Amino acid sequence: MLEKIRATVEKYNMLEKGETVCCALSGGADSVALLLALSELSSELGITVAAVHINHMLRGAESDRDEAFCRGLCERLGVSLTVFRKDAAAFSHSLGVSVETGAREMRYGFFSQLPADRIATAHNLNDNAETVLFRMARGTGLKGLTGIPPVRGKIIRPLLFCTREEIEAFLAERGQDFVTDSTNLSDGYSRNRIRHKIMPEMEAVHGAFPKCAAAMTVSLAEDEDFISREAARQKNADLRELHPAVGKRVIINLLKSHKLKTSAEKVSEILRTAIEAKNAVKVSLDGGYYAVCRKGRVNIVPERKQSERPAEAVIINGEGEYPFFGDKTVIITKETDENVNAEDIINKKLTFRYADYDRILNGVLLRNRLRSDRIKPIGSAHTRELRKLLQEKLPPEEREISAVIADEKGVVWAEHIGFDDRVKISADTKDFLKIEVKQKV
Repeated sequence: MLEKIRATVEKYNMLEKGETVCCALSGGADSVALLLALSELSSELGITVAAVHINHMLRGAESDRDEAFCRGLCERLGVSLTVFRKDAAAFSHSLGVSVETGAREMRYGFFSQLPADRIATAHNLNDNAETVLFRMARGTGLKGLTGIPPVRGKIIRPLLFCTREEIEAFLAERGQDFVTDSTNLSDGYSRNRIRHKIMPEMEAVHGAFPKCAAAMTVSLAEDEDFISREAARQKNADLRELHPAVGKRVIINLLKSHKLKTSAEKVSEILRTAIEAKNAVKVSLDGGYYAVCRKGRVNIVPERKQSERPAEAVIINGEGEYPFFGDKTVIITKETDENVNAEDIINKKLTFRYADYDRILNGVLLRNRLRSDRIKPIGSAHTRELRKLLQEKLPPEEREISAVIADEKGVVWAEHIGFDDRVKISADTKDFLKIEVKQKV
C-alpha cells in the first residue's frame, strides 16, 4: 500500500519537501491508515505530519471515545493534533440541509482554518466508486462522473487508489486498532445503503468494480478537462456554432461567474432559447437575474424594478471607484508613461483600452446615455449615434443601464463601445486614462 501512496503522491504532485500535511483523523480504519502511512513516509518525502480531529457531537459518549482515541494515537506517534468540537446537527439545521451535508460543510470550514500547506483526507478506491453511484442516482453530468478528485486546492487524497481491503491489511500488519462509527452500520444514510447493498451487487457482477470505476473516472476527468478548456476558449462564441456539450459548459461558466444556480434543466433551457431566439427572449433565473437570449448569445442581466430610475449623473473627480446603477462600479485609473508605453499600446492596437488623459476637458460626468449622444469610436471613419451602436450590440435591457462618461465636448467613453477618437492616445501621450466596469454579483 505504501508503494501505491508514493506513486499517487508523485503522479499528482501532492506534496513538496518542507511542507506540513495535516491528516483528517476520525479514528476509523481509513484515516488511521492514512496517518500511519504518511508518518512512515515523512522522512522519505521530507514532510511534517500533523492531524486534525472534528468531534461532530452526534453520538454522545461514542463521539468522545473517538476523540480520546485520536488524542492517544497522536500522542504515541508524536504527531501534533488539533481538535474542533461543534454540534453538527444544530449546524445543519441552521443551514436547512441534511446532517450529512451540514457535517461535510462544517468539516471543510474547519480545514480552511488550519495553517498546514496541505490537508489529507482518507478517501479510498471504494469511496470513489460509492460517490460515482451516489451521483448517478441523482442524475449527474460528466463532471460528477469524474468521482473524487485526487487534488482539490489544498486537499489531497493519497489513499484514493487503495482498496478498503488493502487498508485493513496494512493496519493488521502493524497491529494497529481503530474505532468504528456505529452510524456506518445503519442504512439510514444514503451512502451507507450504497455501501451495504449496491456495492456488493456491483462487485458480484464484476469483482474489480471499484478499480474499474476508478479507471473510468480518470478517463472521464480527461474528457471533462478538454471540454472545460474548450468552453473557456469559446466563451464569446456564437452558441449556434458550438457542440451542445461545449455550449452548455459556456452557459454554466457564465452562470457561475454571477454566482447563480446551474441546474441541468435551466442550462438546457437557456441554450435552446439562445439557439432558437431571433429577438431577445428572457429566461428567469434566481437571485433577481434573468438571461437575455438572442441569436446564439446570452447576457445575464439584473431584473429591474418598475420603481427604479436611471442613475443620477456623478461628477468624476479623478481616480477611484464610482457606483453606477446599483449593481455596477466604474473604475477610473490614471497611469503615467513611467508604467505605460504609448508606442506598445499603438503597435499592439490596444488603443481601445486607454485614452489620453490630457485631451479630456472639464465637467467630466458618469451618467446614462442620452438620446442625443454621438461618438466616433477609435478607428471609425464616422461619428455615429450612440443609441444605434448599442442597438447593434445589446438587448434593450442592457442598453438602458449602459454607462457613459462625457465631458464638456460630449461623449468620452461608452460602455461596450470604448473611447471616442478625439481622446485616443498618441506617441506623445504622457498621462493615460483607463476605465473598467465591475459588475456586482
